[in-house]
Amino acid sequence: MSNISLTKRKNIMTKILMFILLISVQAYSQPDISGKFNFYSNENGSYKVKTILIPQINPDISGIKNESLDNNYNVGSVQNNTNVRWSFTDPASIGNNCDISGNGKYNVTDWNLNNNRISLYGNSNSVPLWEFPSDPNSYINYTSISDTGGVIAVGSYHNIYLFRNNSGVPFFNFDLTQLEDTGIASALDITSDGSFLVSSVSRNDSSTIFGFNANSSTPVWKVRLRPTQTTGGGSVQGLKLSGNDSLFIVNTYSEFYVMNTYTGQIIYNGLINPGLPSNGTQSAQGISGDGSVIATINYSGNLRCYQRSGSTYTFLWQHEEPPGQFYNWMTCVDITYDGNYIAAGTLNFISSSSFDGKIKLIKRSGIGIPDWTFTGAGDEITALSFSRSGNILSASSWGDLNGASEDLYIFKSFLGNIPVFKLNTAGSLFDCRTSADGRTVTACGKAVHARQFGNGGILYNIDVDTSDTPTGIFNSSASIADEFRLYQNFPNPFNPVTNISFEIRSAEFTELKIFDLLGNEVKSLLKKYLQPGTYTEKFDASGIPSGIYFYRLTAGNFSETKKLTLIK
Repeated sequence: MSNISLTKRKNIMTKILMFILLISVQAYSQPDISGKFNFYSNENGSYKVKTILIPQINPDISGIKNESLDNNYNVGSVQNNTNVRWSFTDPASIGNNCDISGNGKYNVTDWNLNNNRISLYGNSNSVPLWEFPSDPNSYINYTSISDTGGVIAVGSYHNIYLFRNNSGVPFFNFDLTQLEDTGIASALDITSDGSFLVSSVSRNDSSTIFGFNANSSTPVWKVRLRPTQTTGGGSVQGLKLSGNDSLFIVNTYSEFYVMNTYTGQIIYNGLINPGLPSNGTQSAQGISGDGSVIATINYSGNLRCYQRSGSTYTFLWQHEEPPGQFYNWMTCVDITYDGNYIAAGTLNFISSSSFDGKIKLIKRSGIGIPDWTFTGAGDEITALSFSRSGNILSASSWGDLNGASEDLYIFKSFLGNIPVFKLNTAGSLFDCRTSADGRTVTACGKAVHARQFGNGGILYNIDVDTSDTPTGIFNSSASIADEFRLYQNFPNPFNPVTNISFEIRSAEFTELKIFDLLGNEVKSLLKKYLQPGTYTEKFDASGIPSGIYFYRLTAGNFSETKKLTLIK
């Protein structure tokens, strides 16, 4: 290290000491805590990193369940013109997180580990529109961008910045060293029009949440969060605004809070994992467009759904990814803007050295049983992101250690668990984002697998083909009556016969019909008065060409539509 500058040596020692402190405080003194921890090394002045996982052993081995109650089926990709618009490989830095403007024209990426910086990109190519060198002491730079891409927010170590898309010089800088107890800039989010910023400053025992008007670095409000559960500390793990900017959800390792964006008032708070607080999460939680639906995830493999009821939230249901030798993890979550569907990602510990990941789509109005599940991702699902309509869902993953599975999946959620696009990289993807119209997806990560020592970063900009997105048949905002249920057909895709099951809870005149993409009726399977019960109708598509079709069940005031795929 004699040829490394004094400043560089100080930075290296700072990072090593911070890592030792992190492990000693969060792992050794709290052996029951689950989580992800980074281990750093330095070779000739260049940092390398790998991630280690600490799962919690399932004490009830006799109670191991082999599979959750899912519609668990997988198929290959369907024909689609989605493709990589451009990609970029960084020689030493890692793309830790990214965000995309609602209009899909701008995406911002945090590069860290080496040559720490924030980069803003357009859709034309991988040449940054501008770059801003961030504090080298920061492990992660937190980013957010407004819907038009006009304002970019960044949290970097001891500073919170705002930028315009035409300049890499910040027009707003909140210096955390002016605070009596400083803290570290952590998760943040900016309103759709870029006029208001909600940001967090984390410390070991507590965190402060600030609300700012974008034209002033003097806070409009600030709230100190001191978790009642000390497991995992008081640092903020995630913060996300509702789509209409009225509310946001923020969480520490063990607790979550729903707060008013413009006043900081705490509307509701609860435990991430009421059954086992020591198995919290290091992930952000989910909130719908108007804030009426929230979803929490934890390292016991639980997805918990709540719906707003007056001035509080009512718990609706819990979906569990059953444990094996270890508790499996729910690792990421997103909710459609209308609040009708929730997507969740998992990390499954098959053994202490083999892993898998799943993606699940669950209807909010049901009882927590997935409409569909995608399996075989090979490792942790790191991020999920819906388009505004909910029709497009992107998912990033670490991928299999040996490269046997993909790292990015793009689904048309109404198709079921059929990716319309899959990308296998040489490394792991840590984050992904989908534009409001679903036509652009951006994803970033590490050039070697997250579990391996190494560095280098990867960034992808994907052009999504949305030409077959339905108009007039699929209605993701339909209100679903609790006493009726339409199930996904099985098998799907099929050739030429599939079964369609549904439940009728009161005597109703019932119709089940098949439609094509243009809304033309192809076949009527059922048209009669039914008594309460569970029914299955067979759809024989002999004589019908391959393609994407819809089936719609109507019973009294209930109506629901799902998609099926015929491949001959």
